[in-house]
Amino acid sequence: MAATSTALANDEAEPRSEIGVERGLELYDTDAADRCILGYHQVRLTINNVYEEGILKLELFGENDFMKSSGKLRRIRVPAEAGPMKVCIHVPGAGEYAIVGYHDIDGDRKLDKKWNFRPKEPFGLSNNPVIESLRLPKWEETRFTVPHDGVEISINLVDP
Repeated sequence: MAATSTALANDEAEPRSEIGVERGLELYDTDAADRCILGYHQVRLTINNVYEEGILKLELFGENDFMKSSGKLRRIRVPAEAGPMKVCIHVPGAGEYAIVGYHDIDGDRKLDKKWNFRPKEPFGLSNNPVIESLRLPKWEETRFTVPHDGVEISINLVDP
């Protein structure tokens, strides 16, 4: 019980996932990616430029609450694996969505930032927009359409 004692300190704490315990990462069952099912309303992602360490975190947003911490429709955290990673996220239904993600290399569940608040860890956005100025991405740059039978997209992580 040594590996999970912190997470199980009280009855309300969520138990850590088996894969999280195996890899020494703070991951929980609710962090898991969804099962990939062709023809289902989901986003089937290929994430490029991932190293085999830490955690890959992806967040799904709709337009109204884009980039707001309380506005995410779904959050996924999975152990990072070298090379392109395949991850699926179910969506509430057909419509427009955006995905924001980063590679938490040190596994501390936080995006490390530079003095100017730009990411220190690799990050990526749906549609792979190039953002050169010091600003947040815009909905119009990152949105994509998910039809009833789902969609496949790629996100290229940028190593700052």
